[in-house]
Amino acid sequence: MNVKTAVMITAAVLLCGCQRTPEVNAVPAETPAAEINPVHTVTGNLLKITDASDFEAGSCTGLVLNPDIGDGALRLADGITEGFFESAVYEATAFTEMNACWNAAVYDGGEVEIYARARYGETWTEYLTWGPYTPFESRGTKEGKQCSDAEVDHDLFRMKDERTADAVQMKAVLRRKHADDASPVLRMLSMTFRGAEMTPAYAEERIQQIPEQVMIPAEALSQLRRAPAIADYICSPTVISIMLNSRMPALQVLPEELALNSKDEGEGIFGNWSFCVASAGLYGFEAYTQFGDCDIILQELARGNPVCINVSYTDKKDTDLPYLEGVTGSTEGHLICLHGYEYEDGIRDEEHLVFFVCDSFSETDEDAERVYRWSQLQNCYKGMTYIMPARAPEVRGDGAPGIMHAEAELCRDEEHTDAWYFAVNGERIDMDRFINGGGILAYSVQDTETALYYDISCNADGSLMLNRAELLEKAQQPDRGQTITVHAFSDRGITYEAVLP
Repeated sequence: MNVKTAVMITAAVLLCGCQRTPEVNAVPAETPAAEINPVHTVTGNLLKITDASDFEAGSCTGLVLNPDIGDGALRLADGITEGFFESAVYEATAFTEMNACWNAAVYDGGEVEIYARARYGETWTEYLTWGPYTPFESRGTKEGKQCSDAEVDHDLFRMKDERTADAVQMKAVLRRKHADDASPVLRMLSMTFRGAEMTPAYAEERIQQIPEQVMIPAEALSQLRRAPAIADYICSPTVISIMLNSRMPALQVLPEELALNSKDEGEGIFGNWSFCVASAGLYGFEAYTQFGDCDIILQELARGNPVCINVSYTDKKDTDLPYLEGVTGSTEGHLICLHGYEYEDGIRDEEHLVFFVCDSFSETDEDAERVYRWSQLQNCYKGMTYIMPARAPEVRGDGAPGIMHAEAELCRDEEHTDAWYFAVNGERIDMDRFINGGGILAYSVQDTETALYYDISCNADGSLMLNRAELLEKAQQPDRGQTITVHAFSDRGITYEAVLP
């Protein structure tokens, strides 16, 4: 390292309060928060740590502040494989639950892990984790999520025994396997609160007089048409796909790839709120969770941004679940994407407010486009809201890697008739994750309405059984010389695609 580089890194580290390099695989010891970082106040029920001054208000070890990425971002200093950020203390209106989210670029070999603790009276809980997050390795955990006075239940930090908290402190750990691996880049931490005296409040610039009607283009998707092995469980990654594609159609994000690479493997769920919304951050967008209300939903839609909410509902009256006209089944937990609204006849009250909805709990993409009345929907709405407050990403290019796509080729396996294997740059791809259930294989046929077909078998050696005539027969398509593309959606941060010769 030359003198100029050393001075620049030292200056950036000191801006963020760094004093020393970290001990590898160590979380900093607990220290009374007031002795480390100053106290700030949360306005409303959403905390965002997102610009250089927010990061400077905390303390870092082994991290460098880059003010030119987004509104400010943290990365690992040169030669460092693990670094820590601890936020300032943020006091808030009394609350009992909170949910964390983060926006980061994560590359192969890297991960981020978010912790939080809460204060009740004069006592702080332990720091509890949401688990390691990366598309490229196993993510999530069941460890480190419990202490005597609080727990992280899947993705929700909850105070125990009717305790009420009034302050929070967050911690982020950035890691990479090797010092020459690309560093994760953390652009934002957020925390949303509810319970006790907490009430929702819109965090972005308000529109004082919203329009009577808003309709935002968004392609409705049915999750039930996706890969059968996961179709029943992927409402959360499906709505994130809709939100991303609405803002940037060229992305063409598919629910399968987002689901596999945001799955909380520690808890065994596809619906981890924090992981799913953080996956939008991989594409360079600002995204966060917020416990919301109708005002927050309307404000975001009026700004041209589809939002997602969690609901429970039924199409049957006189049951324990709330009735919602227009749905085609019952669910105790589900997410839907709202992409517009209208006050019927120009009358601005709840009885005349309807929302235009993409509801993936449907048999077809066409049927997923719905209209729900707020007078009923408000009884179904359980409070969680996914927000992406801008139409454009805050970073692009290498700073927004998303789920990687590799242009592969299919090479014939001479040992098996109709057997092929994926190769990239002449090197055969390891298909172990697909053999053992960690990936999904599919194919698409040019100029057909069905997006994907899933009838592909994989041999024990990772080769694929691909017979053109059989694939077209399964797709109920005559052979017109159309292109067949084979897709291998891995759960380790990459999708392989190749045309069948």
